[in-house]
Amino acid sequence: MKIIQLLFLLLPIVSFSQIPNCVPVRADYLWMSKTEVSNAEYTLFLSQIAEEDSLENTPNSLLWSERKFTAPLQKYYFRHPAYRNYPVVNITFEQALQYCSWLTDVLNKNYPKQKVRVRLPTEKEWEDAARGGNQFAIYPWGTETMRVESGKNQGKLQANFIRGKGDLMGIAGSLNDAASITAPVESYWPNDFGLYCMSGNVSEMVLEKGIVKGGSWANRADWLRIDKQQFISSASPEVGFRYVVEILNFSENNTKTNSDELNKKFFKNYFSIINDTLSVGRFEVTNELFALFRKEVANNSFIHSLPVADSCWDNLFPYARIWSQNYSMSKKFENYPVVNIALWQAEQFCNWFEQKYEWVMQEKIEIRLPTEDEWKLAARGGLGSSPYPWGGPYIRNSKGSFLANHNPKMSESENVYGYDTLSLSNFFDSYFTDLHDFDGEAVLAPVNSYFPNEFGLYNVAGNAAEMIRDSDYTKGGSWKSTSYFLQIESREKWDKQPNPFTGFRVFLIQKKQITSFYGIALDQKFRPTLAPFC
Repeated sequence: MKIIQLLFLLLPIVSFSQIPNCVPVRADYLWMSKTEVSNAEYTLFLSQIAEEDSLENTPNSLLWSERKFTAPLQKYYFRHPAYRNYPVVNITFEQALQYCSWLTDVLNKNYPKQKVRVRLPTEKEWEDAARGGNQFAIYPWGTETMRVESGKNQGKLQANFIRGKGDLMGIAGSLNDAASITAPVESYWPNDFGLYCMSGNVSEMVLEKGIVKGGSWANRADWLRIDKQQFISSASPEVGFRYVVEILNFSENNTKTNSDELNKKFFKNYFSIINDTLSVGRFEVTNELFALFRKEVANNSFIHSLPVADSCWDNLFPYARIWSQNYSMSKKFENYPVVNIALWQAEQFCNWFEQKYEWVMQEKIEIRLPTEDEWKLAARGGLGSSPYPWGGPYIRNSKGSFLANHNPKMSESENVYGYDTLSLSNFFDSYFTDLHDFDGEAVLAPVNSYFPNEFGLYNVAGNAAEMIRDSDYTKGGSWKSTSYFLQIESREKWDKQPNPFTGFRVFLIQKKQITSFYGIALDQKFRPTLAPFC
């Protein structure tokens, strides 16, 4: 069954509405494999790559000999047909990444209407998926007990784990876990997202190298808790992996807005959850969204102070003047970040956006510009001390293409904006055609360009420098900035006045659930008039 699914991936399909063997775990832009990667899937991967790479990525089956009772498996586990639907083990973190890279190429080649990236999940993504939508779940099955509590399967174990020293299967008969080592990847019952064996069977690698989640066939029950983490330094018979598929151009259908489209679906897709109290806009605020804000408050006395200062383009190099008349209002640039606005204008937008969110979602929240610490937390994407949002020390990917919209060749001393910013190809085109020396745009790029960071945030570095709350500096650098200012710790001076380099994204801070809105009970059929400047 599994090998057939993988062979299906190799057929020339035009597009897809769902990803084989995967289920959506975050809106529709992040999918996760229903099962741990099996021996059959990994064998297919080895058969499709170069011979020398295949040898380098073959599991180290000799590791089975570390336990006397598993020693015979070093000959049979990975290659024998009887184990084809068992999870692949004895592979390194780097080998798992190679598998993800291969599958990325397969999907992008055979589903050309989609741009996807296959990778390991972050620890947070893994935990969110394991909970299956239940934020309070201790185990993926939603209860605190290890056995099915009712129904025809009452008393049966929910996962493959060890009950005590030497007790690998539990009680003899129907109440054991039916596995002395690993079990087939579709064993037991899936969680509410349709994911199998999120706890037990094999511990699963996450993107944070050295951390594994979920516990394994050789772990006690406590290690199966969703919030538990273990640390590894090498391949093991207890460790495997599953992957996530990130649809990179999903956002193209989710940045278009009008008043009626600011609904629950819009807000759920717009924000990426960082932690229990903080969510962040996945994109810089666009011209389109800011124009909607201006339109809805047109009758307010402040509107005369709200227009975008497109004339700021005139102060740059000559070819930039083409944007002075149409950048903020042209349909061509709807999906580009709004710039040429002052700090206080962004703050007024946040007030309006907050009220829209509270009415639609019936939640008491705060939407505002971030503090510097909040911005840095979001920019890092959970990747520790990395200098850039994408997690590495370089500004190009492995093919030589730039990872952000910036000024690749202007020196720090050159005070000539726009020097060498013009490109021949956007990032995705360069990724597939090996045009390495250009960053993708002459000035600004659409807000969903390039790859997002591990929190799903686009253009945290480059494109438009981002405002910080009550500050006279910006973060992340812009299309005119050199790579130094793209670093998470860097700052650029800003006088809080409009310019073509500075935009913003919104941060959402969670508060308690509300039962009334402006003193009106939520069960009453009444919609208050929005007052964005109160």
